Amino acid sequence: MSQALNSEPELFFRQGLDHMEAFEYEAAIANFDKALAIQANLYEAWYNRGCAMFFLHRYKEAIASFDKAIEIQPDNYLAWYQRGEVQLEGLCCYEASIVNFDKALELKPDDYNTWWDRSFALYQLKRYEEALASYDETLEIKPDSWFAWNERGCLLCEMGGYEKALVNFDKALEIKPDQYLMWSERGELLERLERYEEALASYDKALEIKPDEYLMWSERGELLEKLERYKEALASHEKALNCRLEDDLAWYDWTNVLIRLGRTEDAKASFDKAFEVQPDKVKAWSNHGNALHELGRYEEAIANYNKALELKPDDADTFYNKACCYALQGDVEQAFQNLQQAINLSPDENREAARTDSDFDNIRGDERFQMLM
Repeated sequence: MSQALNSEPELFFRQGLDHMEAFEYEAAIANFDKALAIQANLYEAWYNRGCAMFFLHRYKEAIASFDKAIEIQPDNYLAWYQRGEVQLEGLCCYEASIVNFDKALELKPDDYNTWWDRSFALYQLKRYEEALASYDETLEIKPDSWFAWNERGCLLCEMGGYEKALVNFDKALEIKPDQYLMWSERGELLERLERYEEALASYDKALEIKPDEYLMWSERGELLEKLERYKEALASHEKALNCRLEDDLAWYDWTNVLIRLGRTEDAKASFDKAFEVQPDKVKAWSNHGNALHELGRYEEAIANYNKALELKPDDADTFYNKACCYALQGDVEQAFQNLQQAINLSPDENREAARTDSDFDNIRGDERFQMLM
């Protein structure tokens, strides 16, 4: 129950609420501060001040305000819940957020939002079984929450329960069928289950809802490649490109598709277009080299990396990528020379990367590699 308010602090408090409704959070805080200067034990002012601080990303001040609210009314679950929200969304302190959510649930055990946020915090901590049980509580309170069904499905995917996850995605889509991202997630899951035709239908449904989504057209194209339906795959990839004609990365992706499908001349023309729209020419040569590297075309990749180094001779990443290509070709001397140069330019990052990079497996036993590490 709200406290009785004296007229002057009530006036400032109400003005603060008006500013909150108008998203004028600084002005709201100023009015709450005026109210609190007169009536320091005003729970509502401390609570709403904390909310305003949260919206301004002033998280430590928000926590301090909720602490004052809790000190005044320790049995009001809202301040505990909002304190947990700050820990969860603002500070990513998941353990601390759960402590606050648990306290809020002691006071109000049927609060949907608290259970839902608690579930998500447990999910982030990879405490999957506890998270699953928490989502069950969430859905018992609000069984039509498509958010919770979707998150529960994602959690089950993490746990390897793909068939059960599919049931959850289907439940979410039954409630909210216009969510294109869920149709896309469902398509990805069906791909994992090697149910390719169903996956394709799911991507098609997503694209009915959002036909300009570049990544979904691209994923659809890759799936059609798996099905060896190359003409349709190319059309899908072209749709992806048309969604982002001024994006150099879209042109690089299109180049990779053409290379995979053996259309070398078209791929060269596509790279020329990518190069044209990429303002950073070093990155352009490097990206093309990376694409060729991934496709196992190491000589061509090295040629592109050399072009990048002509423009930026001290680029550690490019030397590192050249070293990878030489190692994969079995050219040990060149691999070591380029890796040495990469480490000289960026010691910690490249030494750490090389320790676990499978591209160097062919030379890992060489004592020169051990010395570089």
